[in-house]
Amino acid sequence: MLPKERSLQIAYSPGFTAGSFFLAIGGVGLAFYLFSVSQKVGVLQTLLGGFLTGSAVCGMHYMGQGGISNYKVSYNWKHVVGSAVIAVTETTFALGIFFYFKFNWTNNWAKRILCASILALAVSGMHWLATVGTTYKYRDIDHGNIGLGRQATVIVVLCLALGCCIALITFAYIGRSSKRRCADRAQQVVLACVIFDEEGKLMVTPEGLLPCRKIVNAYLEQSFEDVFDIDHPVFAWIYRVSYCWQGIACLLPSMRAHLRATNRITRSRPGTADSIGGEAVIDGVHSIEDFSFTFKQLFCVAAKDLADLIQEPLENLGVLFDEIMKTGTITKRCKTRFFSRTNIAPHDLSTLEQGRTHYFFGRGQLLFLVRSVSNLETVRFRAGGFVFASLTHVIPFLAQRFEVTSTELCEQLLKMQKYSTKERMYEPGVHLACFALRPKLQRGWDVLVRKGTKNLLPSVNLTNTCLRTWQLELVAGMDSMSVIQCHGYLQDKMKDVDQEERCFLELLDLTLGTLKRHVGCGLFNEARCVSRVFSIPCRSSIKSDTRGKAALIAFGLIVDCHQGDSLNDRYEFSPSRLFRAQQHVYRDSPDHKAFARQVHMEFAKIAALNNGCSNSSTPRRVSYPSVSSPSPSLQPPQTKRPRLLRSKSCKDEVDDSCPLKNLLAVDTRKGRFGEFHAQKEMLVDGSEGERFSSETRMGPSSLGMYSDTNAAATEVDTFADELMILLIEERRKQTNRDSAVEH
Repeated sequence: MLPKERSLQIAYSPGFTAGSFFLAIGGVGLAFYLFSVSQKVGVLQTLLGGFLTGSAVCGMHYMGQGGISNYKVSYNWKHVVGSAVIAVTETTFALGIFFYFKFNWTNNWAKRILCASILALAVSGMHWLATVGTTYKYRDIDHGNIGLGRQATVIVVLCLALGCCIALITFAYIGRSSKRRCADRAQQVVLACVIFDEEGKLMVTPEGLLPCRKIVNAYLEQSFEDVFDIDHPVFAWIYRVSYCWQGIACLLPSMRAHLRATNRITRSRPGTADSIGGEAVIDGVHSIEDFSFTFKQLFCVAAKDLADLIQEPLENLGVLFDEIMKTGTITKRCKTRFFSRTNIAPHDLSTLEQGRTHYFFGRGQLLFLVRSVSNLETVRFRAGGFVFASLTHVIPFLAQRFEVTSTELCEQLLKMQKYSTKERMYEPGVHLACFALRPKLQRGWDVLVRKGTKNLLPSVNLTNTCLRTWQLELVAGMDSMSVIQCHGYLQDKMKDVDQEERCFLELLDLTLGTLKRHVGCGLFNEARCVSRVFSIPCRSSIKSDTRGKAALIAFGLIVDCHQGDSLNDRYEFSPSRLFRAQQHVYRDSPDHKAFARQVHMEFAKIAALNNGCSNSSTPRRVSYPSVSSPSPSLQPPQTKRPRLLRSKSCKDEVDDSCPLKNLLAVDTRKGRFGEFHAQKEMLVDGSEGERFSSETRMGPSSLGMYSDTNAAATEVDTFADELMILLIEERRKQTNRDSAVEH
């Protein structure tokens, strides 16, 4: 380029150029901050943010123009006003739409491209209109040092562009990694926290996700019947734990240390080379451990991590929802098949034979801890960075992340919303109830319950007062009668009684007819009366805060195993194991302390083994007793007299800060449980080398936990347990009588 031509080139001042650069960054950054301080995009907020962004764009342009040193610049005021109007108007419109979609989690690529196009049009239109209204008059000045040369300017621009590209690529990679983690969680067993405010809004992270933590990659099913669902003993155990967080708080350090020692926290998906058989390592030596025992620890540790994530005490984390949601049901390979339900049978033959009712292509499981919070707690969560949004805004986004349909997720969240606010208890008074059992192939029993409240039986309130002696005698007269026979019995009794007894008999007959209409005549007519009146917990009375007691008169029957899951729009069948567990977890239940003691006794060996391993300098082989070990009557007799190995006492294993220290105090005298609970004496069977077993031979209860006959830790059977025993025994007797008649 000739010297004369070089002098005609526009020369920019480095100071003005840098100033215009930082002016744009500061103005747009301040506008984005205004949009982020509130969950809602208000009109004033949008106008102010758009004004700041448009002003920053205009300021950047005219400040850069002011840095021209070899030309005198003059502007047409009409073009200046027009460019400012274009910049402010279109940036306000673009940013308002963008942040509205963002805060409602409804933004997608099409909407983002639309907003970016409007914003680019605003910036380009402003610059072009301002340039048209600008005139340049050359002035001859000293060109020795008028600013950066052409090559230097190109280098600076290329460096800035390359830096921006690298930053965008980095952000895109981070976003893709986050989506990949969400996709991986859809294939894992995950624990999520679902919190509703008083308006029914759902708490989510700023990214629109539920606070969640992975429990394990997949539940290790040890047999075809060992399917992890709400009928599994481990689910019943963790369900009760969620109502008794304080009872396990002081066990969490031992659980975490044990999982790290056995390499369970970082274990890969069960079924791979490093996880087959449940192999674990302690002091360099392998041991075999029941996976259900490990899963309990993983659940408790994940719950603690989730509580730390939302900055809440473990006791305030919430209670476990009584359903498990299948995730990963929609993938790239099965989206088309899922939405065309006509080509998919929800339950294939093998699934039906095993009693499994979930979709066969669901590869992940999502457990929910549910809780509702007050307005004061809502403010505290918002200060911690969480957002409360309406369900309609977050459901499509969450459904995409969990790879489920929006309809299925919406149905589950609405159930959880009611679950978190509604007290699921019987009303005070006397109730007539239907206790219907349905046998399950290879997996126990189901019980008929109310939809939405699986801990309550189909029932109708008879009276709000207690039954008197003569009323109890009338009820006892219906023992073992069918519903049809009970109606005849009541009609006969009405003929020769006084007015008071007649009113009670009419009320009893009317209430029984109402219950029959609710359940269905075809099913309920075969039910037989259990004359024993059961005491059940109920809602607190208005005058007292203590938990009251109601009375229940049950009509029991066992239905055919082919009866559908949903009986009608009121009632459905639910696993009896979960139903029986739910009878222990009402507020102020005396079973909480007994369950906490059982948990501590179950996991006391973990603390003892961890303490022993940390204090010992030589490796030793350890094998943990299986949680699902057979009952004492099914265990083979020992061929040799075992020898005793003493370890620390249970008193030394209980943390001083544990709120249940007094409850967990153990008598050091040898009693019914022998030395295992008293002084942690372990038995070594000489016929099996160094295999450990407990002298007490405690077997698991129906809920998958160890039982304890100590008075402080004994749980009283609920009415559900007693009714099941009565019905099953009656069915067995009836079967024996029918067999005798045939022979």
